[in-house]
Amino acid sequence: MNPGALFGGVVLVFVLTQAAGQALSDLTFTDVGMDYVSLSWTAPADLNITGYRVSYQYSGGPQTGLNPPPAPEDTTATVQGLYAGVEYTFTVTSLGEDGEENGEISGTATTAAAVLNTACDQGTMELSIPIAALPGVIVTSMHLLDPRCGATITPTHVILSTHLLECGTIRQTLADKFTFVNKAIATPVVSENGAIRGRNFSRSFQCEFIRRFDITQRREVLYNIPPPSVPIEIEGGNNSLIISMNMFTSADFSDKFDSVDFPLQVTPADRLHFGLGVDSPLDNLELFALQCVATPTLNPDDSPRVSIIQDGCNIDPTLEKNDARSGEKALYYSVQAFTLPNAGDNSLLYIHCTMLVCFEDDSDSRCSEGCVPARGRRQAGSVTGEHRVRRESGKEHDVKISQGPIITKTGKEKETGSTFPTVGVAVGAVGVLTGVLMLIATVVLVRMRPGLVTRKTAKDRAGLDNYSFQVWGKRKPNVPSPDTQ
Repeated sequence: MNPGALFGGVVLVFVLTQAAGQALSDLTFTDVGMDYVSLSWTAPADLNITGYRVSYQYSGGPQTGLNPPPAPEDTTATVQGLYAGVEYTFTVTSLGEDGEENGEISGTATTAAAVLNTACDQGTMELSIPIAALPGVIVTSMHLLDPRCGATITPTHVILSTHLLECGTIRQTLADKFTFVNKAIATPVVSENGAIRGRNFSRSFQCEFIRRFDITQRREVLYNIPPPSVPIEIEGGNNSLIISMNMFTSADFSDKFDSVDFPLQVTPADRLHFGLGVDSPLDNLELFALQCVATPTLNPDDSPRVSIIQDGCNIDPTLEKNDARSGEKALYYSVQAFTLPNAGDNSLLYIHCTMLVCFEDDSDSRCSEGCVPARGRRQAGSVTGEHRVRRESGKEHDVKISQGPIITKTGKEKETGSTFPTVGVAVGAVGVLTGVLMLIATVVLVRMRPGLVTRKTAKDRAGLDNYSFQVWGKRKPNVPSPDTQ
Protein backbone atom coordinates (compact mmCIF):
# COMPACT_ATOMS: atom_id res chain seq x y z
CA MET A 1 0.00 0.00 0.00
CA ASN A 2 1.24 3.48 -0.86
CA PRO A 3 2.33 5.24 2.40
CA GLY A 4 0.76 8.46 1.11
CA ALA A 5 -2.62 6.89 0.38
CA LEU A 6 -5.58 9.17 0.93
CA PHE A 7 -8.60 7.81 2.79
CA GLY A 8 -11.61 10.11 3.06
CA GLY A 9 -9.54 13.31 3.16
CA VAL A 10 -7.14 12.01 5.84
CA VAL A 11 -3.56 11.23 4.93
CA LEU A 12 -2.38 7.97 6.42
CA VAL A 13 1.22 7.01 7.04
CA PHE A 14 1.85 3.35 7.70
CA VAL A 15 4.73 1.83 9.66
CA LEU A 16 4.59 -1.96 9.75
CA THR A 17 6.29 -4.16 12.31
CA GLN A 18 6.43 -7.82 11.36
CA ALA A 19 6.58 -10.73 13.77
CA ALA A 20 7.75 -14.13 12.52
CA GLY A 21 6.96 -13.10 8.96
CA GLN A 22 3.42 -12.08 9.88
CA ALA A 23 1.94 -8.68 10.65
CA LEU A 24 -1.26 -6.76 10.94
CA SER A 25 -2.28 -4.97 7.76
CA ASP A 26 -4.83 -2.68 6.07
CA LEU A 27 -5.10 -0.06 8.80
CA THR A 28 -8.02 2.17 7.74
CA PHE A 29 -9.63 5.16 9.43
CA THR A 30 -13.30 4.54 8.81
CA ASP A 31 -14.74 7.60 10.55
CA VAL A 32 -13.13 10.82 11.79
CA GLY A 33 -14.90 13.41 13.94
CA MET A 34 -13.93 16.38 16.09
CA ASP A 35 -13.37 14.24 19.18
CA TYR A 36 -13.10 10.65 17.94
CA VAL A 37 -11.48 8.40 15.34
CA SER A 38 -12.71 4.94 14.31
CA LEU A 39 -10.22 2.52 12.79
CA SER A 40 -10.08 -1.03 11.49
CA TRP A 41 -7.32 -3.47 10.53
CA THR A 42 -6.75 -6.96 9.19
CA ALA A 43 -5.13 -9.81 11.13
CA PRO A 44 -3.75 -13.01 9.49
CA ALA A 45 -6.05 -15.99 10.04
CA ASP A 46 -3.18 -18.19 11.23
CA LEU A 47 -1.82 -15.66 13.73
CA ASN A 48 -2.52 -16.65 17.34
CA ILE A 49 -3.92 -13.46 18.95
CA THR A 50 -4.97 -13.41 22.59
CA GLY A 51 -5.43 -9.66 22.87
CA TYR A 52 -4.73 -6.21 21.43
CA ARG A 53 -3.20 -2.98 22.59
CA VAL A 54 -4.29 0.28 20.92
CA SER A 55 -2.28 3.40 21.76
CA TYR A 56 -2.43 6.95 20.44
CA GLN A 57 -0.67 10.28 20.92
CA TYR A 58 -0.35 13.74 19.39
CA SER A 59 2.99 15.37 18.65
CA GLY A 60 4.72 16.21 21.93
CA GLY A 61 1.95 14.63 23.98
CA PRO A 62 1.83 11.53 26.18
CA GLN A 63 1.06 8.11 24.78
CA THR A 64 -2.37 6.92 25.88
CA GLY A 65 -3.80 3.44 25.73
CA LEU A 66 -7.39 2.63 24.76
CA ASN A 67 -9.26 1.22 27.75
CA PRO A 68 -10.79 -1.29 27.53
CA PRO A 69 -8.76 -2.61 24.59
CA PRO A 70 -10.35 -4.54 21.70
CA ALA A 71 -11.20 -8.20 22.27
CA PRO A 72 -8.99 -10.85 20.57
CA GLU A 73 -11.61 -11.42 17.87
CA ASP A 74 -12.14 -7.70 17.14
CA THR A 75 -10.50 -5.84 14.28
CA THR A 76 -12.11 -2.45 14.91
CA ALA A 77 -11.84 0.22 17.59
CA THR A 78 -13.06 3.76 18.31
CA VAL A 79 -10.91 6.21 20.26
CA GLN A 80 -12.88 9.04 21.88
CA GLY A 81 -12.09 12.17 23.87
CA LEU A 82 -9.64 13.57 21.29
CA TYR A 83 -8.91 17.23 20.57
CA ALA A 84 -10.34 18.86 17.44
CA GLY A 85 -8.07 19.52 14.48
CA VAL A 86 -5.06 17.65 15.89
CA GLU A 87 -2.96 15.00 14.18
CA TYR A 88 -2.69 11.75 16.16
CA THR A 89 -0.57 8.65 15.62
CA PHE A 90 -2.43 5.39 16.28
CA THR A 91 -0.67 2.06 16.89
CA VAL A 92 -2.41 -1.32 17.01
CA THR A 93 -0.37 -4.15 18.57
CA SER A 94 -1.44 -7.80 18.68
CA LEU A 95 -0.39 -10.03 21.59
CA GLY A 96 0.43 -13.76 21.56
CA GLU A 97 -0.16 -16.58 24.00
CA ASP A 98 2.37 -15.34 26.56
CA GLY A 99 1.60 -11.66 26.05
CA GLU A 100 4.42 -11.20 23.55
CA GLU A 101 3.95 -8.78 20.65
CA ASN A 102 3.40 -10.68 17.41
CA GLY A 103 2.07 -7.96 15.09
CA GLU A 104 1.90 -4.20 14.86
CA ILE A 105 0.73 -1.46 12.52
CA SER A 106 0.62 2.35 12.83
CA GLY A 107 -0.92 5.28 11.01
CA THR A 108 -1.81 8.94 11.46
CA ALA A 109 -5.14 10.72 11.24
CA THR A 110 -6.18 14.30 11.92
CA THR A 111 -9.44 14.94 13.73
CA ALA A 112 -12.01 17.22 12.12
CA ALA A 113 -11.69 20.95 12.69
CA ALA A 114 -14.03 22.59 15.17
CA VAL A 115 -16.39 25.07 13.51
CA LEU A 116 -17.35 27.95 15.81
CA ASN A 117 -20.28 30.20 14.93
CA THR A 118 -20.03 33.88 15.85
CA ALA A 119 -23.04 36.13 15.22
CA CYS A 120 -23.72 39.81 15.83
CA ASP A 121 -27.23 41.14 15.58
CA GLN A 122 -29.00 44.23 16.89
CA GLY A 123 -26.22 45.18 19.29
CA THR A 124 -25.45 41.68 20.56
CA MET A 125 -22.71 39.13 19.96
CA GLU A 126 -23.00 35.37 20.35
CA LEU A 127 -20.56 32.47 20.17
CA SER A 128 -21.63 28.86 19.62
CA ILE A 129 -19.10 26.05 20.25
CA PRO A 130 -19.70 22.34 19.51
CA ILE A 131 -19.53 20.31 22.73
CA ALA A 132 -17.59 17.66 20.80
CA ALA A 133 -14.76 20.18 20.48
CA LEU A 134 -14.43 20.56 24.25
CA PRO A 135 -13.08 17.30 25.71
CA GLY A 136 -11.58 17.73 29.14
CA VAL A 137 -13.58 20.93 29.75
CA ILE A 138 -16.36 21.47 32.28
CA VAL A 139 -18.87 22.96 29.84
CA THR A 140 -21.21 24.04 32.62
CA SER A 141 -18.43 26.29 33.94
CA MET A 142 -18.05 28.24 30.68
CA HIS A 143 -18.48 32.00 30.92
CA LEU A 144 -17.45 35.27 29.31
CA LEU A 145 -14.90 37.79 30.62
CA ASP A 146 -17.45 38.66 33.27
CA PRO A 147 -17.86 35.36 35.20
CA ARG A 148 -21.49 36.25 35.91
CA CYS A 149 -22.29 35.78 32.21
CA GLY A 150 -22.58 32.02 31.87
CA ALA A 151 -23.41 29.73 28.98
CA THR A 152 -26.52 28.08 27.65
CA ILE A 153 -25.97 24.35 27.13
CA THR A 154 -27.80 22.43 24.39
CA PRO A 155 -27.34 18.73 23.54
CA THR A 156 -24.77 19.66 20.90
CA HIS A 157 -23.45 23.18 21.60
CA VAL A 158 -22.36 25.66 24.24
CA ILE A 159 -23.76 29.14 23.54
CA LEU A 160 -22.47 32.39 25.05
CA SER A 161 -24.15 35.70 24.28
CA THR A 162 -23.89 39.30 25.43
CA HIS A 163 -24.74 42.86 24.56
CA LEU A 164 -21.89 44.66 22.83
CA LEU A 165 -21.23 46.73 25.96
CA GLU A 166 -21.86 44.10 28.65
CA CYS A 167 -20.21 41.00 30.20
CA GLY A 168 -16.75 42.51 30.10
CA THR A 169 -16.80 43.10 26.33
CA ILE A 170 -13.85 45.25 25.32
CA ARG A 171 -14.42 47.97 22.71
CA GLN A 172 -11.49 48.98 20.55
CA THR A 173 -11.80 52.12 18.41
CA LEU A 174 -9.68 53.17 15.45
CA ALA A 175 -11.04 56.21 13.59
CA ASP A 176 -14.54 55.16 12.50
CA LYS A 177 -13.96 51.43 13.05
CA PHE A 178 -15.17 49.62 16.17
CA THR A 179 -14.10 46.16 17.31
CA PHE A 180 -15.88 44.41 20.17
CA VAL A 181 -13.96 41.55 21.80
CA ASN A 182 -14.90 39.00 24.44
CA LYS A 183 -13.71 35.53 25.50
CA ALA A 184 -15.18 32.12 26.17
CA ILE A 185 -13.52 30.73 29.32
CA ALA A 186 -13.79 27.35 31.06
CA THR A 187 -11.90 25.19 33.55
CA PRO A 188 -10.55 21.67 32.99
CA VAL A 189 -12.09 18.48 34.34
CA VAL A 190 -10.72 17.42 37.75
CA SER A 191 -11.16 13.79 38.76
CA GLU A 192 -12.15 12.72 42.27
CA ASN A 193 -8.54 11.72 42.92
CA GLY A 194 -7.38 15.24 42.09
CA ALA A 195 -6.02 14.44 38.63
CA ILE A 196 -6.51 17.25 36.10
CA ARG A 197 -7.38 16.17 32.57
CA GLY A 198 -7.55 18.83 29.90
CA ARG A 199 -6.44 22.45 30.06
CA ASN A 200 -7.86 25.84 30.92
CA PHE A 201 -9.94 26.94 27.93
CA SER A 202 -9.86 30.51 26.62
CA ARG A 203 -11.12 31.49 23.17
CA SER A 204 -11.49 35.06 21.91
CA PHE A 205 -14.21 36.14 19.51
CA GLN A 206 -15.02 39.52 18.07
CA CYS A 207 -17.24 41.67 15.86
CA GLU A 208 -16.11 44.58 13.69
CA PHE A 209 -18.13 47.59 12.51
CA ILE A 210 -17.62 50.90 10.76
CA ARG A 211 -19.59 54.06 11.58
CA ARG A 212 -21.29 56.04 8.82
CA PHE A 213 -23.82 58.88 8.94
CA ASP A 214 -27.08 57.94 7.19
CA ILE A 215 -28.83 61.03 5.85
CA THR A 216 -32.21 59.30 5.58
CA GLN A 217 -32.10 58.24 9.25
CA ARG A 218 -30.34 61.44 10.34
CA ARG A 219 -28.04 59.51 12.64
CA GLU A 220 -24.93 57.40 12.62
CA VAL A 221 -25.29 53.75 11.64
CA LEU A 222 -22.94 50.86 12.40
CA TYR A 223 -22.19 48.68 9.38
CA ASN A 224 -20.39 45.39 9.83
CA ILE A 225 -17.34 43.96 8.10
CA PRO A 226 -18.34 40.45 6.94
CA PRO A 227 -15.95 37.49 6.86
CA PRO A 228 -14.36 36.49 3.54
CA SER A 229 -14.90 32.77 4.12
CA VAL A 230 -17.78 30.61 5.29
CA PRO A 231 -17.05 27.00 6.37
CA ILE A 232 -20.14 24.84 5.96
CA GLU A 233 -20.69 21.60 7.83
CA ILE A 234 -22.26 18.95 5.64
CA GLU A 235 -25.25 17.10 7.04
CA GLY A 236 -24.89 13.40 7.70
CA GLY A 237 -21.21 13.40 8.58
CA ASN A 238 -18.19 15.38 9.69
CA ASN A 239 -17.48 16.77 6.25
CA SER A 240 -17.15 20.43 5.38
CA LEU A 241 -16.18 22.80 2.61
CA ILE A 242 -15.21 26.47 2.55
CA ILE A 243 -16.93 29.06 0.39
CA SER A 244 -14.93 32.27 0.01
CA MET A 245 -15.18 35.72 -1.50
CA ASN A 246 -12.19 38.04 -1.41
CA MET A 247 -11.42 41.54 -2.65
CA PHE A 248 -8.01 41.93 -4.31
CA THR A 249 -5.65 44.87 -4.54
CA SER A 250 -5.02 44.65 -8.29
CA ALA A 251 -5.97 42.93 -11.54
CA ASP A 252 -3.32 40.23 -11.09
CA PHE A 253 -5.25 38.90 -8.05
CA SER A 254 -2.04 38.17 -6.16
CA ASP A 255 -2.81 40.06 -2.93
CA LYS A 256 -6.04 40.02 -0.93
CA PHE A 257 -7.42 42.77 1.24
CA ASP A 258 -7.64 41.76 4.91
CA SER A 259 -10.33 42.68 7.41
CA VAL A 260 -8.22 45.55 8.74
CA ASP A 261 -8.27 47.16 5.26
CA PHE A 262 -12.04 47.66 5.26
CA PRO A 263 -13.84 49.81 4.45
CA LEU A 264 -12.03 49.94 1.11
CA GLN A 265 -11.55 53.47 -0.19
CA VAL A 266 -11.81 53.77 -4.00
CA THR A 267 -12.51 56.45 -6.61
CA PRO A 268 -14.84 56.23 -9.63
CA ALA A 269 -11.75 55.70 -11.80
CA ASP A 270 -10.74 52.54 -9.92
CA ARG A 271 -11.77 48.98 -10.64
CA LEU A 272 -13.01 46.51 -8.01
CA HIS A 273 -11.33 43.10 -8.19
CA PHE A 274 -13.05 40.17 -6.48
CA GLY A 275 -12.62 36.42 -6.46
CA LEU A 276 -15.00 33.58 -5.61
CA GLY A 277 -13.83 30.13 -4.53
CA VAL A 278 -14.74 26.77 -3.02
CA ASP A 279 -12.27 24.63 -1.10
CA SER A 280 -13.16 20.98 -0.60
CA PRO A 281 -11.43 17.59 -0.44
CA LEU A 282 -13.62 16.55 -3.37
CA ASP A 283 -11.99 16.97 -6.77
CA ASN A 284 -15.13 16.79 -8.93
CA LEU A 285 -16.79 20.05 -7.89
CA GLU A 286 -17.32 23.15 -9.99
CA LEU A 287 -18.29 26.67 -8.98
CA PHE A 288 -20.74 28.86 -10.89
CA ALA A 289 -21.54 32.53 -10.24
CA LEU A 290 -25.31 32.68 -10.55
CA GLN A 291 -25.83 36.21 -9.32
CA CYS A 292 -23.84 39.17 -7.98
CA VAL A 293 -25.48 42.39 -6.81
CA ALA A 294 -24.52 45.52 -4.89
CA THR A 295 -26.61 47.09 -2.11
CA PRO A 296 -25.95 49.73 0.58
CA THR A 297 -26.13 47.16 3.43
CA LEU A 298 -25.39 43.51 4.17
CA ASN A 299 -28.90 42.63 3.04
CA PRO A 300 -28.62 41.42 -0.59
CA ASP A 301 -32.34 42.17 -1.07
CA ASP A 302 -32.03 45.76 0.10
CA SER A 303 -32.84 48.72 -2.11
CA PRO A 304 -31.37 50.37 -4.11
CA ARG A 305 -29.87 47.33 -5.81
CA VAL A 306 -27.50 47.13 -8.77
CA SER A 307 -27.07 43.84 -10.66
CA ILE A 308 -23.60 42.81 -11.80
CA ILE A 309 -24.26 39.16 -12.71
CA GLN A 310 -27.78 37.80 -13.18
CA ASP A 311 -28.75 34.21 -14.08
CA GLY A 312 -25.09 33.56 -14.85
CA CYS A 313 -25.00 36.40 -17.39
CA ASN A 314 -22.74 39.45 -17.21
CA ILE A 315 -25.11 42.42 -16.72
CA ASP A 316 -22.66 45.19 -15.93
CA PRO A 317 -20.97 46.35 -19.17
CA THR A 318 -17.66 46.95 -17.36
CA LEU A 319 -17.48 43.44 -15.83
CA GLU A 320 -14.48 41.39 -16.93
CA LYS A 321 -13.68 37.80 -16.03
CA ASN A 322 -10.05 36.72 -15.74
CA ASP A 323 -10.22 33.45 -17.66
CA ALA A 324 -6.51 32.76 -17.24
CA ARG A 325 -6.79 32.52 -13.44
CA SER A 326 -10.33 31.18 -13.20
CA GLY A 327 -10.97 27.45 -13.04
CA GLU A 328 -13.50 24.90 -11.85
CA LYS A 329 -13.21 25.94 -8.18
CA ALA A 330 -12.28 29.63 -8.51
CA LEU A 331 -13.64 32.61 -10.44
CA TYR A 332 -12.01 36.05 -10.73
CA TYR A 333 -13.75 39.26 -11.84
CA SER A 334 -13.12 43.00 -12.16
CA VAL A 335 -15.75 45.73 -12.42
CA GLN A 336 -15.58 49.51 -12.61
CA ALA A 337 -16.23 51.22 -9.26
CA PHE A 338 -19.61 52.89 -8.92
CA THR A 339 -22.05 54.43 -6.46
CA LEU A 340 -25.66 53.50 -5.73
CA PRO A 341 -28.54 55.72 -6.83
CA ASN A 342 -31.02 57.11 -4.29
CA ALA A 343 -29.23 55.58 -1.28
CA GLY A 344 -28.99 57.32 2.09
CA ASP A 345 -25.21 56.98 1.78
CA ASN A 346 -24.73 56.41 -1.94
CA SER A 347 -20.96 56.09 -1.63
CA LEU A 348 -21.12 52.92 0.51
CA LEU A 349 -21.89 49.50 -0.91
CA TYR A 350 -21.52 45.76 -0.34
CA ILE A 351 -21.15 43.17 -3.10
CA HIS A 352 -23.19 39.97 -2.64
CA CYS A 353 -22.77 36.87 -4.76
CA THR A 354 -24.91 33.75 -5.01
CA MET A 355 -22.78 30.79 -6.06
CA LEU A 356 -23.78 27.31 -7.14
CA VAL A 357 -21.64 24.31 -6.23
CA CYS A 358 -22.25 21.42 -8.61
CA PHE A 359 -20.68 18.11 -9.51
CA GLU A 360 -18.69 18.29 -12.74
CA ASP A 361 -20.13 15.01 -14.03
CA ASP A 362 -23.73 16.25 -13.70
CA SER A 363 -24.53 17.37 -17.25
CA ASP A 364 -28.01 18.50 -16.17
CA SER A 365 -26.82 20.87 -13.44
CA ARG A 366 -27.46 24.61 -13.57
CA CYS A 367 -23.69 25.10 -13.61
CA SER A 368 -23.43 23.29 -16.95
CA GLU A 369 -26.06 25.58 -18.52
CA GLY A 370 -24.00 28.75 -18.10
CA CYS A 371 -25.67 32.06 -18.93
CA VAL A 372 -29.43 31.52 -19.24
CA PRO A 373 -31.62 34.64 -18.91
CA ALA A 374 -34.60 34.28 -16.58
CA ARG A 375 -37.13 34.29 -19.45
CA GLY A 376 -35.20 31.59 -21.30
CA ARG A 377 -35.09 29.39 -18.21
CA ARG A 378 -38.85 29.69 -17.69
CA GLN A 379 -39.50 28.77 -21.32
CA ALA A 380 -37.17 25.79 -21.09
CA GLY A 381 -38.90 24.69 -17.90
CA SER A 382 -42.28 24.78 -19.59
CA VAL A 383 -41.10 22.34 -22.24
CA THR A 384 -39.73 19.72 -19.91
CA GLY A 385 -39.63 19.28 -16.13
CA GLU A 386 -36.48 17.14 -16.29
CA HIS A 387 -34.09 19.83 -15.10
CA ARG A 388 -36.40 20.96 -12.32
CA VAL A 389 -36.79 17.44 -10.95
CA ARG A 390 -33.06 16.78 -11.04
CA ARG A 391 -32.24 20.05 -9.30
CA GLU A 392 -34.52 19.19 -6.45
CA SER A 393 -32.60 15.95 -5.92
CA GLY A 394 -29.80 17.76 -4.06
CA LYS A 395 -26.96 17.54 -6.58
CA GLU A 396 -26.38 21.30 -6.61
CA HIS A 397 -26.74 23.95 -3.94
CA ASP A 398 -26.49 27.70 -3.75
CA VAL A 399 -24.55 29.70 -1.18
CA LYS A 400 -24.63 33.46 -0.58
CA ILE A 401 -21.62 35.43 0.61
CA SER A 402 -20.81 39.14 0.84
CA GLN A 403 -17.82 41.47 0.93
CA GLY A 404 -17.47 45.10 1.89
CA PRO A 405 -18.10 47.75 2.80
CA ILE A 406 -16.60 49.71 -0.10
CA ILE A 407 -16.67 53.51 -0.14
CA THR A 408 -16.42 55.28 -3.49
CA LYS A 409 -15.05 58.76 -2.83
CA THR A 410 -15.22 61.69 -5.20
CA GLY A 411 -12.22 63.91 -5.82
CA LYS A 412 -13.44 66.48 -3.29
CA GLU A 413 -13.67 64.00 -0.43
CA LYS A 414 -10.76 63.19 1.85
CA GLU A 415 -9.98 60.15 3.99
CA THR A 416 -10.68 61.69 7.36
CA GLY A 417 -12.44 60.57 10.50
CA SER A 418 -16.15 61.13 10.96
CA THR A 419 -17.17 64.80 10.94
CA PHE A 420 -20.85 64.01 11.39
CA PRO A 421 -22.71 64.75 14.62
CA THR A 422 -23.39 61.78 16.86
CA VAL A 423 -27.14 61.69 17.36
CA GLY A 424 -27.60 58.05 18.29
CA VAL A 425 -26.43 54.79 16.77
CA ALA A 426 -28.67 52.59 14.65
CA VAL A 427 -28.05 49.14 13.20
CA GLY A 428 -27.43 48.53 9.49
CA ALA A 429 -28.38 45.50 7.40
CA VAL A 430 -31.47 44.64 9.44
CA GLY A 431 -33.32 41.52 8.43
CA VAL A 432 -30.61 39.45 6.75
CA LEU A 433 -29.76 37.31 9.80
CA THR A 434 -32.57 34.78 9.48
CA GLY A 435 -32.04 34.31 5.75
CA VAL A 436 -28.33 33.67 6.11
CA LEU A 437 -28.86 31.29 9.02
CA MET A 438 -31.44 29.24 7.13
CA LEU A 439 -29.28 29.16 4.01
CA ILE A 440 -26.23 27.88 5.80
CA ALA A 441 -28.23 25.35 7.77
CA THR A 442 -29.68 23.78 4.61
CA VAL A 443 -26.59 23.54 2.39
CA VAL A 444 -25.97 19.86 1.63
CA LEU A 445 -23.76 18.08 -0.88
CA VAL A 446 -24.47 14.48 -1.80
CA ARG A 447 -21.87 11.76 -2.27
CA MET A 448 -19.63 13.05 0.51
CA ARG A 449 -17.28 10.41 1.81
CA PRO A 450 -16.90 9.90 5.58
CA GLY A 451 -13.79 11.35 7.11
CA LEU A 452 -13.45 14.42 4.85
CA VAL A 453 -12.27 17.50 6.72
CA THR A 454 -11.74 21.18 6.03
CA ARG A 455 -8.31 21.95 4.60
CA LYS A 456 -7.83 25.52 5.72
CA THR A 457 -9.24 27.96 8.20
CA ALA A 458 -11.49 30.95 7.80
CA LYS A 459 -10.86 34.45 9.09
CA ASP A 460 -11.76 34.81 12.76
CA ARG A 461 -14.15 37.62 11.98
CA ALA A 462 -17.78 38.28 12.76
CA GLY A 463 -20.34 40.68 11.42
CA LEU A 464 -23.57 42.40 12.23
CA ASP A 465 -26.61 40.49 10.94
CA ASN A 466 -24.28 37.97 9.37
CA TYR A 467 -22.97 34.61 10.49
CA SER A 468 -19.23 34.24 10.69
CA PHE A 469 -17.28 31.14 11.54
CA GLN A 470 -14.01 30.36 13.27
CA VAL A 471 -12.26 27.09 12.58
CA TRP A 472 -9.54 25.79 14.85
CA GLY A 473 -7.37 22.85 14.07
CA LYS A 474 -5.41 21.34 11.19
CA ARG A 475 -2.13 21.78 12.97
CA LYS A 476 0.49 19.83 14.89
CA PRO A 477 0.69 21.62 18.23
CA ASN A 478 2.85 20.98 21.25
CA VAL A 479 -0.33 21.27 23.29
CA PRO A 480 -3.59 19.92 22.00
CA SER A 481 -6.21 22.31 23.23
CA PRO A 482 -7.39 25.25 21.08
CA ASP A 483 -6.60 27.75 23.84
CA THR A 484 -5.77 31.37 23.21
CA GLN A 485 -4.51 33.62 25.91
